[in-house]
Amino acid sequence: MKRGADRLCMPSPSNDQFVNAVKQIGKGSLYVRPLLMGTGASLGVGPAPEYTFLIYCSPVGSYHKVSYGFQLGYRS
Repeated sequence: MKRGADRLCMPSPSNDQFVNAVKQIGKGSLYVRPLLMGTGASLGVGPAPEYTFLIYCSPVGSYHKVSYGFQLGYRS
């Protein structure tokens, strides 16, 4: 997120702001998508006067209802 914000001349949230926002979401299986967008009463080419940082999240379920015995790991 920081690289993208820098590329678009937007101030990025600090690491602490980002981590605290994620901690406020809660626990469980969630799809988490952070979003940083320019806002404000300005129309034109250039940096926005204000920015909004939010985290969109949605609950997700298991991808597989039945375990097929998939094993992740290293085989020798």
